[in-house]
Amino acid sequence: MNGRPWSGALAIGCLLVATALVPPNLRDVTEFAAWIARPLMLPFAWHSLQEANRGGDPLEAFARAQNLLRLLPQWSDGHSAFAYRFALSDDDRSGTDAERGARARTRLDLAMAWMESARERAGKHELDLLQGLAFLPEVAVRREPALAALLQPTGGAIKITDAWLAEAERLFPTAAVREQRTFFAPKLAAGLLAANDPANALEMLAAAIARSHDVRDQALATRWRQRLVEVSRWLAGDRTIDLTAVTADERFAILLPFLR
Repeated sequence: MNGRPWSGALAIGCLLVATALVPPNLRDVTEFAAWIARPLMLPFAWHSLQEANRGGDPLEAFARAQNLLRLLPQWSDGHSAFAYRFALSDDDRSGTDAERGARARTRLDLAMAWMESARERAGKHELDLLQGLAFLPEVAVRREPALAALLQPTGGAIKITDAWLAEAERLFPTAAVREQRTFFAPKLAAGLLAANDPANALEMLAAAIARSHDVRDQALATRWRQRLVEVSRWLAGDRTIDLTAVTADERFAILLPFLR
């Protein structure tokens, strides 16, 4: 017997003893109670999200993803994956270009606001969230041309991207911050693939391929771009692609489960 069935009772007992010795503040008690309840709530939250995904309603799935991530506040990859999936969700194509662009802008704004709200809990993964925020507008306009037209009068997607990159550079002042976007793509693509969203994973990789031309070390960029192209072609259904170089590159390890 491993003793795990007693862990919840033991934790509660410890809480009662500690409370008697040193009266805690309300925030401490609330956080401790949430810690105890989290393992019990996670399966239900995850099941609820899966049900919404099967239902095909992007807004409902996004709302349930937010409920799930409240239980996993430091899972930055999860925040990025679900935010991307919502922002890039298929539109019903009804209405005019302006109406489709407005709907895409609303999704983009909601997704970015949620990712930004996760920054204060991201800890050492905050840069990952900022890189994700910087990449999302570029991928979104590739997905919905009407959004590109809507954003153009105010500077386009690049203006939003530059604002997030400036914040990343302020907090993590290195010359490589802007270039890291293209190298961050496998992680974002893996998140979308894990969420059963291969179409948007391909859009993400296409944006990274385009961004690779901005890398100062063009020898490095050329090799990286070739790996991204190989992954993209394989995910698009071309099984003649040789993935030997991809599997040997540890930077693509996160994608390997989806390349089998």
